[in-house]
Amino acid sequence: MATSIKDVAARAGVSIATVSHVLNGTRHTRPQTRDRVLAAINDLGYSQNLAARNLARGTSTLLGVIVSDVRNPFFPEITTAFQDSALAHGMDALVLNTNYDAERTLNSVRRLIGLQVPGVAIFTSQIDGSVMDTLAQQRISAVYLDLGRVAVAVSNILIDYEKGIAEALEYLRQLGHRRISYISGPPKLFSVQRRRDAFIRTAAKLGLKVVSLVDSDFTVRGGYQACSEVLEADRPTAIMAGNDLTAIGILHRAYDLRLRVPEDLSVIGFDDITFAEYTQPGLTTVAVPRQEIGRVAFDALWAMINDADLTGREVRVSTRLVVRQSAGIPAA
Repeated sequence: MATSIKDVAARAGVSIATVSHVLNGTRHTRPQTRDRVLAAINDLGYSQNLAARNLARGTSTLLGVIVSDVRNPFFPEITTAFQDSALAHGMDALVLNTNYDAERTLNSVRRLIGLQVPGVAIFTSQIDGSVMDTLAQQRISAVYLDLGRVAVAVSNILIDYEKGIAEALEYLRQLGHRRISYISGPPKLFSVQRRRDAFIRTAAKLGLKVVSLVDSDFTVRGGYQACSEVLEADRPTAIMAGNDLTAIGILHRAYDLRLRVPEDLSVIGFDDITFAEYTQPGLTTVAVPRQEIGRVAFDALWAMINDADLTGREVRVSTRLVVRQSAGIPAA
């Protein structure tokens, strides 16, 4: 038979209430008593019934985390930092993947509402306004990434894409580039629109000629195919990508065309995922502090959960250019 909390109390020589307080952190317990309870839990292999505990409390120690694509190396550091912060506050985080599908996003939100979560971190801009309204009506706190809206029960993490793109284009200009192209991501994403617009504005400000603007899908394959399209037209001396996976695809296409990087073509990415440092040549890119995003997202969510008014906030996260070997002086 499954071990019960009563069995743990008997093994530790304490009351059931004491075991409950140790498990839930609801009252200070003497270190010696706490150690006996934890030892008994370990000896008996006791596992707490979280569903029953949440039902009794009317809330949950579980938080939801929704991401666009768990295969994208951009997300693991964010979710790991979020989960670490949650565990430090006695919470758990359930990660759900939407694969950029609005219907899957809606189903994920419904599932989290059914689990009575007090808060959700949504790291995708593929979310309908009605979903946001539903969470707010349920008084479930939510923190979003680059949504651009702050309200009751709604916080927003705003990444300073503009700063990173400005630094990247200024670096290309200083190297001597004047003809550049940009390979973007899925145009329906708000964050993609911001990066694309920032590229166009900054290029015009610096006097750079934008040879071509091509939409892609933020994958290596998509970057490879989009690079073919760019290079078949009026060839630029440098290409900037909307994310690093796209940039890696550009590097592969350049290699297959026997173009030397950076001598024949300079390439700059965005995000500074782990792989960026190990491409050949090393990818110059704009770093987005993903661990910081995970931490500040949890902090914003935790602040709302513990605020009777569910006051939302906006948190700005900076970016910076990381110079490696994929961008250089253009050939004469």
